[in-house]
Amino acid sequence: MKKIALFFIKWILIFFTGSILIFAVVRLMPTSPVDHYLTGMSLPLTDENREIVTRSMGLDQPLLKQYTTWITGFLKGDWGKSLTSRLDIRTEFMAKMPYSFGIGLGGILLGAFFAYFLGFGAALHRNGFCDRFSSALSVFTQAVPGFIVAILIIYFFGVKLKAVKFFTGDGKFSVFTVIVIMAFYRIGPWARVVRNAFREEMNKSYVRFSISRGIPKNKVLFFHAYKPVLCCLVSAVMSDFAVVFGASSVLEFAFTIPGLSYFLVRCMQHSDYNVIQSYILVVIVWMFFVHLVLNVILEVLDVRRRK
Repeated sequence: MKKIALFFIKWILIFFTGSILIFAVVRLMPTSPVDHYLTGMSLPLTDENREIVTRSMGLDQPLLKQYTTWITGFLKGDWGKSLTSRLDIRTEFMAKMPYSFGIGLGGILLGAFFAYFLGFGAALHRNGFCDRFSSALSVFTQAVPGFIVAILIIYFFGVKLKAVKFFTGDGKFSVFTVIVIMAFYRIGPWARVVRNAFREEMNKSYVRFSISRGIPKNKVLFFHAYKPVLCCLVSAVMSDFAVVFGASSVLEFAFTIPGLSYFLVRCMQHSDYNVIQSYILVVIVWMFFVHLVLNVILEVLDVRRRK
């Protein structure tokens, strides 16, 4: 019970500390949403116009009152309106979140699935095909940015071969391609984590004893040594859940997917304080639930924690 209470207290502190920090940081941006709004409306940047727009956006109020109004409204479900488009932020987020959420979560789950089996094969045969391939894939994904792969895919399959129309239709091909690219960039590093975890388990007495009794090594590892390995994989995957909404920003731009990341980048260009603040808090709330669920999974998988 004490551990659960500390977990919730920690995340409450993270939530409010993060909200204060992001509220302060966005106001240090070099440009103001007032100027962006006036420029977008083709209005002169006069002091009178700035004063009127500043008052209409509520930016003329003391910072403490601005923060209190914003955080109170967020907790009540009212995320405010975009300073530039004047649209309801929550409505915009809910309309665009399925794209980014589906891409991010799909890429993580697909990457974890293939990483587990690739790492399993790499552990069975040291310096074998799976071992060398996972190592090369890990190096490649760290050396080559994802947008380069995206451009090559668009060029060869969309322009050269004309096999896929990425920028027309309902966008299913584009979403699927982004999911595959995101999974591809996670398979290599995670496969190495799985491989090292399996190799460590192979030195345990229970694995050696089972193999000495004539049970094939692959069956011993796959059916009896998987829990500690899954614990390592879940721990590695946990940190990547933080970028479910943001990791696909460049890819969403490349494939013109109207996701949350694409929306956020446009709002950052216009210094839209309200949208940026809400986005950070959504990520914090998302990570709270991710850590809650994955910690429960770790407790179930790791028998030693329950002793």
